[in-house]
Amino acid sequence: MDQPKSRFDARSSPTFVHAYPFVVSNRTHWGSWPGAGMPLVLVLLAALSAGAPAGAVERPNVVILLADDLGWADVGYRDGEIETPQIDRLAAEGVVLDRFYSEPICSPTRAALMTGQDPMKLGMAYDQVHPWYNAGLSPDAYTIAEAFRDAGYQTGMVGKWHLGHTQAHQLPGAHGFEHFHGHLQTNTDYYTHERESGHDLQENGNPVDLAGEYLTHIQAREAVRFIEDRDPKKPFFLYVPFTAPHSPMQAPEDTIAQYGHLPKKNFRREYAAMVHEMDGAIGAILGALDRQGVADDTLVLFFSDNGGSNGFGGVNTPLRGQKGQSFEGGIRVPAALRFPGRVAAGSRYEELVSVMDVFPTLATAAGVPTRPGAPMDGVDMWPAIGRGEKPPERGPVFFASEIPIPGLIHLAVIDGRFKLVQVVREGQTETRVTSLLFDLEEDPYERSDLAAEQPETVARLAALIRSWRSQHPMAGLRGTLVAHPGWVAPHDWAEAVTPSRLLQPRWENELPFPKALMDATAERGILVDEAERRKLEQAEAAQNALQKP
Repeated sequence: MDQPKSRFDARSSPTFVHAYPFVVSNRTHWGSWPGAGMPLVLVLLAALSAGAPAGAVERPNVVILLADDLGWADVGYRDGEIETPQIDRLAAEGVVLDRFYSEPICSPTRAALMTGQDPMKLGMAYDQVHPWYNAGLSPDAYTIAEAFRDAGYQTGMVGKWHLGHTQAHQLPGAHGFEHFHGHLQTNTDYYTHERESGHDLQENGNPVDLAGEYLTHIQAREAVRFIEDRDPKKPFFLYVPFTAPHSPMQAPEDTIAQYGHLPKKNFRREYAAMVHEMDGAIGAILGALDRQGVADDTLVLFFSDNGGSNGFGGVNTPLRGQKGQSFEGGIRVPAALRFPGRVAAGSRYEELVSVMDVFPTLATAAGVPTRPGAPMDGVDMWPAIGRGEKPPERGPVFFASEIPIPGLIHLAVIDGRFKLVQVVREGQTETRVTSLLFDLEEDPYERSDLAAEQPETVARLAALIRSWRSQHPMAGLRGTLVAHPGWVAPHDWAEAVTPSRLLQPRWENELPFPKALMDATAERGILVDEAERRKLEQAEAAQNALQKP
């Protein structure tokens, strides 16, 4: 008997994407990792729903593959100079998310991906988590990994965390990942696996010594191991945030030699080789899914954490700007989703999708419930992407970065067709703001500044940014480039983590802030939450009443 069509079947959905011509490279390229050479899909999310096609698992597997600093133009399906046949295959067999927006820098994107929340509210919007910070995800943060774990999924992570490294509650294992193999920092050396001369490679809290082995190869092997060693009776959620092509600019010499025709300037050859190796690693992961017979039951999502860095080889042409900036080149990134039988192969989705949307969207696609009342700023895009329905209404989407120059802040808000970019320069005695307004429908490459022509629109959007920035916790991250003079790095980052038994459950304010002080700092950010503010105001009022004659 014929099986009923799945409600996720793109063939039975209204037309919601445009036909998209792809040229998939037929050049041999599997990277230099010995086990590479398998078909690639960057983020696999298998479908869960009543009426799923015959052969589908009860619940789909989900794989998220995250590139680090990948340029908009540095994929083959955009006619880039770098060979990416695995990424190209993903684009050809899935849907290209043509307006996918990450944050301008890495930690904010990862925070938004994990929690579905705006990183401004988390205190992680302006800066990354540097080695000398003790900041990270809150003990109360609710993550996508927790949601899938609580739904019975096996959860694993392989690669770069970058959401806290000093206290146990900040680590992947405390946020829903049952298995973690990778490093906590960014800018980790690809061969020594060190950051600030401290060893930074571990498995579930235990240091792992693989010195001399290329980091991208390790990540490929460990991701494949997770897939092959899983319990086949249970679905799995696998998150693979690659280190590549982030600095330091290192790759196998033979791979670099393949790109000898590219310019030496700005590490372009090394960058190309690093993207090449990452593409091969993706092929190894997708090959494992094929060999295990679960490729058709897995949803795969691929995207980059921000735009490419021009100084380190990335190319974002024709988009304006780069990593660390709020122009399109810093935030609009390559992205594709493959979900066999649920999204149309070779298609393109042209509505805005934010990294904050990933958590609610994948949860719906997989039929995974989320915690009632959990804070979520992202929008569930699955009805639009997976079923061809009208995109949901959404409010403005904001961006911020104080990287790489402290005191030079890039801001932006996209509200409908208009986008306001603000460049804020904080000096010793003055602050200067440059505002640029763009109509993204008419000018997606941000070539025509409309600020002088539409001052009312500029004022309206600037007010939105001002209100949004006031949600930043007062002690949230702000830009720094070097450590405090009193800080030194540990010998091993895994061994330096403060265990939970030595920590209190959470921080509580002990200072008696007066209402006048809280009012005076309100525009700059959140000093204490609303409950604590009410408590302090009540205590101040009671104290004032006692002092009346």
